[in-house]
Order: sequence, then C-alpha cells, then structure tokens
Amino acid sequence: MRQVKEQTGGNMRLGPGTLYSSIQGLLEECLIAEIEAKQTEGGDRRRRVYRLTKAGHKLACAEAERQAGVLRVARARKVLRGDYV
Repeated sequence: MRQVKEQTGGNMRLGPGTLYSSIQGLLEECLIAEIEAKQTEGGDRRRRVYRLTKAGHKLACAEAERQAGVLRVARARKVLRGDYV
C-alpha cells in the first residue's frame, strides 16, 4: 500500500481490502505465486512475498503493450503531449 502511494505521488491509494482481494485473485488465476519470505529488518515473519509467474509476466507485457498503444493514439490525436513513459 505504501509503495503504490509513493510510486504514484499519492494519487492512488490502496486499502487493505482492495490489496488483499487483488492478491487473492491473482493467486487464483496463477498470475503470481508466493515465494519464501526473507525475514524483514524489523523481524516481521508475517510479510508475504510474491513473484510473477510466466503467465503473469506474459499478461503484464501484453497489458503494457496495450497501454502503450493507447498512449500512441492519444499523442497522434494531440490529446497528450510530451513523454509520460
């Protein structure tokens, strides 16, 4: 939740319900997999660590390409200008 907030400059905030239900859905679709968590600096063993599966990586790449296409159209139609990527 903190990372999303930081990466978006505070423009997007995830609540715990949204985050955890999203993680559950990604797990069920086999797009992410839980990996063995390393103990964090604070000693919190409850922290879960996930990685993209091959299917998740493929889907993420396809979505990035789709969004890049939308951005190209927006620039061509002069809806957006400049580099946003």
